[in-house]
Amino acid sequence: MQMTARRLALPAALGTLGGLYVTQSVLSGFIWSALPAVMREQGMALEKLGFLSLLVLPWTLKFLWSPWVERWRRPPGRVPRTKTMIACGGGLVLAALLALSGQTASALAPLIATLFVIATVTATVDIACDGHAVEAFPPSAYSWANMMQVGGAYIGAALGGGLVLVAIDRLGWQAGLAVLAGLCLIGTLPFLLLRQPAPRSEPAAGGASLRAALSRPELRRGLLITALYVAAMKSSLGFFGPFLVDKGFTLTEVGLYSAAGSLVVGLLGAVLGGVAVARLGTLPVLMIALAGQAMVLAYCLAVAAGMALPLGPLAVLTQIGSNAWLAFGFVALYARFMQWSDPRQAGVDFTLFQCMDAGVGMVLGFIGGQIAGHFGYHGLFASALACSLVCAVGILRRIGDKA
Repeated sequence: MQMTARRLALPAALGTLGGLYVTQSVLSGFIWSALPAVMREQGMALEKLGFLSLLVLPWTLKFLWSPWVERWRRPPGRVPRTKTMIACGGGLVLAALLALSGQTASALAPLIATLFVIATVTATVDIACDGHAVEAFPPSAYSWANMMQVGGAYIGAALGGGLVLVAIDRLGWQAGLAVLAGLCLIGTLPFLLLRQPAPRSEPAAGGASLRAALSRPELRRGLLITALYVAAMKSSLGFFGPFLVDKGFTLTEVGLYSAAGSLVVGLLGAVLGGVAVARLGTLPVLMIALAGQAMVLAYCLAVAAGMALPLGPLAVLTQIGSNAWLAFGFVALYARFMQWSDPRQAGVDFTLFQCMDAGVGMVLGFIGGQIAGHFGYHGLFASALACSLVCAVGILRRIGDKA
């Protein structure tokens, strides 16, 4: 009986871990996919949509407070406080969503302020989630834990960017936010209610620290890989939805394409990415993903420039194809994140990688909004395609076969 229980404990723990990442991505999918489309339909200028990129700021800067979070979460000689942190964060997010339901998507300042609270809370909770993922599972289970991270992220993106968008379009703003809150509860409660595995090692002697993390060459090299890859893949990601709206697609159509891309193709891309990494290695997988995303950007550029191309493939490429390439490449990158992180201060190390991801995405999202506002979509997609090509060369020259 005990052996059977141990065999069942790992899948259950992995499943509840996946639920946490679904919750995190439901919120980010709403902010980055659903909300820009809703705001654009209500007449928001493209330049103002670029200000949504500022919501990435907590995800970019959370490394600054990650050592304090990890020291509180993992007191020496005591039970980790991971569940307590996640429960408190969840309560704050639900309260913020309630406040958000009394606002409108066209009121930019209060909307940004409330969403900034949500972003800060979820970014802080994510430190605990990532630390738990690295420290609680053996390296032999990292591939499964990584699949829960990436797979959960794409399920959450499908629900937050697709299902919630359809709910807002069909039922209204407040009902859509109620659906969003319900999804967060469903994703989080299993982790809080079920027993979780204990950390495999004691906390770092003297407490977690940024100095210890940045002193490791492999971590610094990983940050370079992350910056180049994210710059290539995400430079225009937040503007695919508004582009489709401006081309005549309804919010429901955008939401359904987004849901299909995240839930089906994104998951498939994550699984195929894991298999490809095992067969080919990290670098070839990253290059294949970059090439696929470049083809998506090239088609968008051609449509934006006025070429007589069918619009049907545009939605498929931006909402389905782009998600597939993102998942295909990021499963390789995130597996490396876990390997490069020290289990004694996993929350800090993993957070540094995510902050690089978020920081590059925030800067490029803001710049992209200004480019689109002043030069149009053709200027945005041309610059994104050029960025993709330059970063691909940078990855090849600086990383090579060592990746």
